[in-house]
Amino acid sequence: MQSDWIGAAAENFRKGRRGFEPKAIVIHIIVGSLESAGLTFRDPRSSVSAHYGVGKSGNVHRFVQETDTAFHAGIVVQPTWRLIDPKVNPNFYTIGIEHEGQPQDAWPDEQYRASAALVREIAGRWKIPLDRDHVIMHREIRASKTCPGSADIDRLIREATAVG
Repeated sequence: MQSDWIGAAAENFRKGRRGFEPKAIVIHIIVGSLESAGLTFRDPRSSVSAHYGVGKSGNVHRFVQETDTAFHAGIVVQPTWRLIDPKVNPNFYTIGIEHEGQPQDAWPDEQYRASAALVREIAGRWKIPLDRDHVIMHREIRASKTCPGSADIDRLIREATAVG
């Protein structure tokens, strides 16, 4: 999959994963544009990042290497994700994908297609099962958020498991 390297400020991610490997993919909504996510992640004062961003038109931006720890899901509030490890910051064992738009927006087909292809590639690299236990919404880690809004995670997984 074609992606554009954008990067993030060194203060907004941690090199390495403290010995952990990704075991899940966390789906987020940007609450803005793909470009605004890049500006936020490159701002050393923001203290946030994600590994990837997917635009409404299907373009993909990379912000943090998969082998590094992005700061995308680390605050745990009443988690409903059954595979969460309460003793470990989930940023160490997840990959975060942001999506352009607002929580109430319907995702265009191009965004679903690109995100599904990205999820499929990540899952293949890290041997992550493509199911609802391993492709999760941010709010399943942090119930105080509505993130990723109205995204259809089941559709995303169906498209990711379809033969490309």
